[in-house]
Amino acid sequence: MTRYFRATPAVYDSICAQLDAAYGYPNAETRTLRTLPLAETLPSDGQGRVYLAIDSEYCDFILPSEMLPQLLASGAVEEVDAATYQAVLPQV
Repeated sequence: MTRYFRATPAVYDSICAQLDAAYGYPNAETRTLRTLPLAETLPSDGQGRVYLAIDSEYCDFILPSEMLPQLLASGAVEEVDAATYQAVLPQV
């Protein structure tokens, strides 16, 4: 199952930085550079917010599961439905 979120690039980058630091990325041994994709590679809307589609299992990992409720409650991150996410994807 997939979950969909949107946030400003600044909020998204802050979350990525926290996760990267906690998980020790970049990691030369595994060649893993970061936890989540760069904000510039994500779909965005007319207000500049970036959208992330992510497997719901990732949201259950310890760090994301601790961070996500607070981010949603504060309004820093919004969970959206699949149709909202699909609407910001480039049309082919």
